[in-house]
Amino acid sequence: MTDADLVRRLRTLYRTVRMLETELRHGHLDGGLITDIDQQMEQGVGSEPRCTGLRMAVDAMRESTMTPRPELFGDTIRACTRLMDQIDDILSRL
Repeated sequence: MTDADLVRRLRTLYRTVRMLETELRHGHLDGGLITDIDQQMEQGVGSEPRCTGLRMAVDAMRESTMTPRPELFGDTIRACTRLMDQIDDILSRL
């Protein structure tokens, strides 16, 4: 995958995670966004050697959504923030 393609995919992933975080802050868990994040990981980002750490961050975020209770949304928001930080870190190195 070229740097330009990876940057584009990571920015798309970042926006999707940001949308999920925003929805959670408004008290909504959007399963479609979680599906989108999974698909983006499966369609290249997850298999990119420069993004190996993202898989664990996505898994942690996904785990925090398995019991969709509003009192746990804070955990998922923090997981989203950590994931976005990791995406930013990768983007800064490209």
